[in-house]
Amino acid sequence: MDSWEVVDFIRGKKIEEGLRKLKTMLLTANQVLNDTERKQITDGAVREWLQDHKDTIYDAEDLVPEINDEALRSKMEANQSRRRKMLFKVRNFLPSRFDVKQVEERIENIISTLQFILDQKDGLRLVSKRPTMALELVAGAFLSASLELLFSKMDSREVVDFIRGKKIRGKKIEEGLRKLKTMLLTANKVLNDAERKQITDGAVREWLQELKNAIYDAEDLVYEMKNEALRSKLEANQSRRRKMLFKVRNFLPSRFDVKKVEERIKNIISTLQFILEQNDGLRLIEGVETRPFRRISEATLVKESDIYGRDADKEAIMKLLLSDHQVGGDKICVIPIVGMGGIGKTTLAQLVYRDIDNKVMEKPFDVKAWITVSDESDVFTLTKMIYQAVTESEKWSITETFQLQHKLEQFLDGKKILLVLDDIWNVNYQTWCALKIPFDSAANGSKIIITTRNENIAAKIGNVPKHELQMISDEDSWRLFSKHAFGSVEPIAYPDLLEVIGRKIIKKCKGLPLAVKSLGGLLHSELDPKAWENILESDIWELPQHENNILPALWLSYYYLPQHLKRCFAYCSIFPKDYTIEKGKLIRLWMAEDLLQPHRNKPLEEVGNEYVKDLVSRSFFHVSSFGGLTMHDLVNDLAQFISGESCLTLDDNYSWGLMTKKTRHLSLLRYQSYDIKKLRAGCENKVLRTLLVLDAGFISKEQYDISFTQLQSMQYLRVLSMPRNTFRHRNPLSTKVFDSIGSLTLLRYLDFSGSEIKEVPDILCSLHNLQTLILYFCLELTQLPDTIDNLKHLRYLDLSYSAIERIPDTICNLHDLHTLKLNGCKELTVLPSNITMLSNLQHLNIWGQV
Repeated sequence: MDSWEVVDFIRGKKIEEGLRKLKTMLLTANQVLNDTERKQITDGAVREWLQDHKDTIYDAEDLVPEINDEALRSKMEANQSRRRKMLFKVRNFLPSRFDVKQVEERIENIISTLQFILDQKDGLRLVSKRPTMALELVAGAFLSASLELLFSKMDSREVVDFIRGKKIRGKKIEEGLRKLKTMLLTANKVLNDAERKQITDGAVREWLQELKNAIYDAEDLVYEMKNEALRSKLEANQSRRRKMLFKVRNFLPSRFDVKKVEERIKNIISTLQFILEQNDGLRLIEGVETRPFRRISEATLVKESDIYGRDADKEAIMKLLLSDHQVGGDKICVIPIVGMGGIGKTTLAQLVYRDIDNKVMEKPFDVKAWITVSDESDVFTLTKMIYQAVTESEKWSITETFQLQHKLEQFLDGKKILLVLDDIWNVNYQTWCALKIPFDSAANGSKIIITTRNENIAAKIGNVPKHELQMISDEDSWRLFSKHAFGSVEPIAYPDLLEVIGRKIIKKCKGLPLAVKSLGGLLHSELDPKAWENILESDIWELPQHENNILPALWLSYYYLPQHLKRCFAYCSIFPKDYTIEKGKLIRLWMAEDLLQPHRNKPLEEVGNEYVKDLVSRSFFHVSSFGGLTMHDLVNDLAQFISGESCLTLDDNYSWGLMTKKTRHLSLLRYQSYDIKKLRAGCENKVLRTLLVLDAGFISKEQYDISFTQLQSMQYLRVLSMPRNTFRHRNPLSTKVFDSIGSLTLLRYLDFSGSEIKEVPDILCSLHNLQTLILYFCLELTQLPDTIDNLKHLRYLDLSYSAIERIPDTICNLHDLHTLKLNGCKELTVLPSNITMLSNLQHLNIWGQV
């Protein structure tokens, strides 16, 4: 909001006044965010307030990029006009669609919403933080990080210049943004208190959700402003570079309507006003400070294999695995491990799965496989997962359950197998009877371990007595806690008082390993006894045992996260339970959503890597044997609770009716051709920022064209990922697809892996915000356009296993490029001669060439 581009553009216009008011209101709301975050988990009203505020911030975020983009676009057009000579005829840029009046209305709407939110503050009894400098935001609150980023965009030179360049109406926008910022600062005063209370107060949680939505709206608005300013600048630069000796290609016309922007600011302010009016009723307190615990160094990360109190459990399972005794008439012994979430079922299964081969001279099993079942209950899908795991192959064309089971039966014939079916939720007796048919061909002595929380499932599936895990002892809890809190340093080297307080803390964990480990990670290398006492004396421990399904220990670990990690963690709720996340992909997604704080001397990729290490060390992530990241089910529950309606995962077991206008990030599982109509309905959500297809079936060319044309209305998309399984049918893309996405000017992450694209059209190179472009396994892709250098912010380009024949020299103008992947590009025989100009290139992957 305060950037020079926005300020200069809106100066003297009505927009300026609106933005000023908006900023003031956001600062007001920000004062209670810490208290709101704290209270939302127990107070539904506070949580609802927070959600309203969040939505308003999103609206403001959407608005500012528009202003910024129009500012830069206008500036570039002006520069082009000054340099245009009469001797040459140059094609005009298409007219701007920036409507100042609409911008004014949007600002007024945001302010109105903010006012409504702020009016509720007193009713929620939210506590404001102590007065500080306007931009000195609370370290702990989730939304404070959003506000900090939003204010930096509002104050950016692009947005300021752009708004002030809009003559009369710009003043109104500037005023609206100023008011918006003031209201957000007001809300920010109680955010720490709200965050603390939300877990026990449903009203506070609802308040926070509303506030979040308002912030999203503000973000969308500001990004539009910034983007329009940048777009204009790029057009002018292109015109100057060509010096009118060449025909200038058209950029897409500006969609920026100043009048609509004003209306949006007005609406956001109105919403914020409503939210802030609820503050007093929620009794949110200003001045609640949250000091995040220090960052954890990489050298002290704790290995997941370090478990305590499970020696007897391990030996009991090992004994069953090595026994050749036949159970009744069954060839296969099914061993159920049962226990509550977080007690260590998966950890124990991993331990015996890995160590069984070391117990005897010869490997006791011919085939070993690990399958994470989660809530899957379809016989075909489960059989497919087992077949993939035991054969270590994803290549197949079978679509019938009978055929697939027959293939599995043939593969297992005469082999002694060990399968682990981890985290079973919904498999009933009938499903199990059908699923186990192929196992009858396996050799005697074969074993299956299942892990589940459900004792009924264990009784129906298991054919030996269940092995029920108990809580670990206080002494084992202390050893586990010490391992995570003190690392390799003996506790005796730390102040005696820490052990006294620490032993009291672990008693509150009641022997649950996940809770113990989480708090150990939280307090790692923290030497201040006062910080330990704050954990011990927190009122979160009084949370009802099954309230919101959130463990108090996990909530405390989240509450004391640094604010920049809170948004990153909450974003991960877009991934389903038990999903393995590729670390580099996650970092690029965070980057696309502006969740990484730039560091002067570090590339964003390195910053993201540090975020991941920190979350791993605090036990929010688990690193798999293949280097992927997973979240425990209870940790995933926490992430979903924090993100609220903002993030949503849908698959064929869930109704698309769950998606609302407040959904900003959407992932799809098992996306099939029959979901096209659902996607079309989903595209009615105009504020979606992320559309992430995690698994797709076969979709025809016509169906893809239909689905992509729906994307034109989703103007706030930052992430569009629709890859295809490279071993199945590939993506049939037509030029209609690129016509559809060419107008998505805020897009930063684009993945069309496995598509039948033959060339990258010029229109794709108008997406000047793009950071990540993935065209992996595009077997018909032969060339890139020379205009690839328009993608000035591109950092990651993957062309692996494509038919690319030539890399244009203009790619060397992409000075932000960090990674270039050309693995398996057999038609590519030479790299650009001036590739050394890519001074920031860290990874150049070119293996597999002829």
